[in-house]
Amino acid sequence: MSGEESPPPHVTNVQANGGNSVSAGQVGSHATFNFGTLAKPARWQRSVVLALCASVAVVGLVVYASVTWPGGPWRQFLVFHAFVVAASAAALAAWGFARSLRTTLALASVLCCLLGLVALAHVDRNGEIPVEIDVRGVQPVVGSRGGTLTLVMAQPAPEDVRKRLRIALTVADDDPSTPTCVHKTTATLTALTPGITPGTLRVPADDVVEFDLHGHRGEVLIGFAVETEPNCAMRLAKVSGTLHSR
Repeated sequence: MSGEESPPPHVTNVQANGGNSVSAGQVGSHATFNFGTLAKPARWQRSVVLALCASVAVVGLVVYASVTWPGGPWRQFLVFHAFVVAASAAALAAWGFARSLRTTLALASVLCCLLGLVALAHVDRNGEIPVEIDVRGVQPVVGSRGGTLTLVMAQPAPEDVRKRLRIALTVADDDPSTPTCVHKTTATLTALTPGITPGTLRVPADDVVEFDLHGHRGEVLIGFAVETEPNCAMRLAKVSGTLHSR
């Protein structure tokens, strides 16, 4: 009939080209489409992958550090631990936020892991390394020109070579029950290994001294002469060494 409205024609073979495109063989007259959210699943998945990578990076950094830990005083690892804590916090927080913030936190976590790795490598190359100091000679030392001992640091491993040697020493009374002579006692340290400076140091009974090794990589010998009162018997009670590059 001429007064009747004819239905809209069916559309067939609808196709589109490009990323996230759709196609349909036949579309009815009442079909509607919303293409605004088709790309969102891909972006959502990308943020989840980044968060997962951040978590893996944190775990990998912790495992690597535990296997290659260079040792030394805990305080020299403060920067490394700070980056590990920051990376862990960002990686955990990334799972609890929306897509855009999750991506930012995941990238921040990975960046902190990289900085933590750099900090660990710096300590490995330049950090403090405790070394054993062997004391050779006869103790106790007695008298105004008591006696000379030799402090020996063995050749360090190639990866432990540093620029400087720090020695902490304590001279004590041989017999603690007698009146103390510590305040009357001094010591003179003399570098016996060529090229080490300073050549001579005079220090009190309890002190910390530094020697510049100037690239020396082998055994280090240092003479240690004790000077005290004629009736005093003294002993080098404690001595410890630390290699460092500060």
